Amino acid sequence: MQRVAAVVPRVAQAVIAIVTIGFFFGGFVGIMTSDSAPSRRAVPLVLLAALLALHLRNCVRRLDGGRPAGWPWTLAAQAVLTFVPMIWYSSTWYGNVGFLCGAVLLLVRPGRLAWAGFGAVLAADLPLSLAERPTVAEALYFLIGQAAFVGVAVYGMARLADLVAALEDTLQVLPAARVAQERLAFTRRLQENIGVALAGAIERGEHALTLIGARPAEARDLLDDGVRGARTALATTRRVAHEYLARLDEPAEPARARTVAGDLTTRRVAVLGAAALALMIVPYPLRFLARGDRAAWQAALFVLLLAAYAVLYVYGCLRAYGRPLGAVRRYGILAGLAVLTFAPMPFYGPTTWAVLPFLPGAAAVLLGPRLRWPAAAVLVCQDVPFGIWGTAHWGTVYFVVWTAERAALVYGIARMAGFIRALRDAREEMAAAAVAQERLRFSRDLHDLLGYSLSTVVVKNEVAARLAASRPDEARRQLVEAVGMSRQALADMTGVTSGYRDMSVAAEAGAARTTLAAVGIEVAHAVDVPDLPADLDTVLATVLREGVTNILRHSRATRCTIEAAVVDGVARLRLTNDGVGGPPAAPAAERAEPGGIGLPSLAERVAARGGVLTAERTGGGFALTVEAPVHLEHPAETATR
Repeated sequence: MQRVAAVVPRVAQAVIAIVTIGFFFGGFVGIMTSDSAPSRRAVPLVLLAALLALHLRNCVRRLDGGRPAGWPWTLAAQAVLTFVPMIWYSSTWYGNVGFLCGAVLLLVRPGRLAWAGFGAVLAADLPLSLAERPTVAEALYFLIGQAAFVGVAVYGMARLADLVAALEDTLQVLPAARVAQERLAFTRRLQENIGVALAGAIERGEHALTLIGARPAEARDLLDDGVRGARTALATTRRVAHEYLARLDEPAEPARARTVAGDLTTRRVAVLGAAALALMIVPYPLRFLARGDRAAWQAALFVLLLAAYAVLYVYGCLRAYGRPLGAVRRYGILAGLAVLTFAPMPFYGPTTWAVLPFLPGAAAVLLGPRLRWPAAAVLVCQDVPFGIWGTAHWGTVYFVVWTAERAALVYGIARMAGFIRALRDAREEMAAAAVAQERLRFSRDLHDLLGYSLSTVVVKNEVAARLAASRPDEARRQLVEAVGMSRQALADMTGVTSGYRDMSVAAEAGAARTTLAAVGIEVAHAVDVPDLPADLDTVLATVLREGVTNILRHSRATRCTIEAAVVDGVARLRLTNDGVGGPPAAPAAERAEPGGIGLPSLAERVAARGGVLTAERTGGGFALTVEAPVHLEHPAETATR
């Protein structure tokens, strides 16, 4: 899947370039239609081309959102070329101030200083506009509806791209943060419920070591306490494992930090997009309203209708690509905009109620994929057949470009808002999936790793307690191993909560042989698996642990075989015993609750590694077998099978 961060900035670049060239085209038309002699038009055209090149360099952002090299000098040059030519070309140069506003917002840091510079540019333009325009309303239109609008639009598109790229970059960060929170909760719960019991078992075991042989009765009492503590820890381990398995669909703790891309949040960006659209829509009709002589009630109704049009337009365009706004609502909003576009025209006239040029942008956003561009193209070219703005060739072309650039801007803002919403939802979904996966891993690891360790601790403490009086040396050896296994259980607990473990099937086979021998099970041991990949080694070791735990808890085995080898690129582990059908080797208190999660979860792990796990009865015995390729040639294909 193509990364959104690689696509979205290019969309923003394209829209900014289109809007920039479109507005500069207005300056070009102004120069070409001016009263100046053709020979005197060359200088302003060259200056306009230089200003266009500077603006594109300053405002068409690199994909990393950084500022161009030497930007203070290029920004200063843009400011000079924006204001100085007004001395000679004031009637055609006024539209370029907006690009300087956008460049200041994008290049100056920090944000407060940038907005102060934005205001300073507008303040400098105000007296120039008042001197050039015949009325205050006209001057304010070019100040707000041109300069401020262009500046906010250019800045908004670039910052929307920054936000989308930042959200895309956090697709993995947020799930990782949620998983870290979940692991912290794991750690606290295990420490409170299991860590304390293990620490007590270690302390009692070490004390009992000093009493075996000299004071066997006291040693046995301590060992009995240790067995009860280990059993409690084992029961708690299984209960917690099943609880987390049942919590897979439970929602995770919501994220608190929502600020990304520096100073931006999704709410601020929504305000920025709404401001750009409002500055595009509202000043333009108000300009023509101010030119006429309307009654107060007519002007008030005009303002109310314009406000309703702007609110519906902004709402529809910013929500068009979000899941809450379906096709019926999109077409309903477009129909409402069409009604508000044409219904007031007979009353106010098409030149005063001048909202028709904004309809192509709404059509490009709200119509379906097959209709949007043909419909937008027809609406963009509305001036060609009807000649609303006169019959002059340059005037018709200018209006087509003017309408198209605003349609492109609306579409770009709407798509950016949709990207932001989609990425935000994707982050939440990925975080929820990551937490569910972590809970599943935690449940499995808790069952597979700690369950084995604690079962072994119980067995060895019981053996030591039985032998404390009659065979103190053997009891001491079993107790030393029990204390060591308790420490291993604490280490396993850390591995479960951190998500990291590195296990070896060879080491587990040796430990299993010792544990089974302690309860009188004869073990045949044949393991030869050198240089296994770490992930495969861990999977085989985990399967072996679960198999040995099941022998202790569910069988009456007297003999067991552990075989592991690599043949023709396939690793094979086989664990067999002869104890099917009788009482288990371990006490009944250590049996699993109904609905155990051991072998089924291990089968999934083996399958994810490209292998197969089988568990079957063999006469009076039981066999657990794993076969898995040592090296996966196509891991992606294997994972999907």
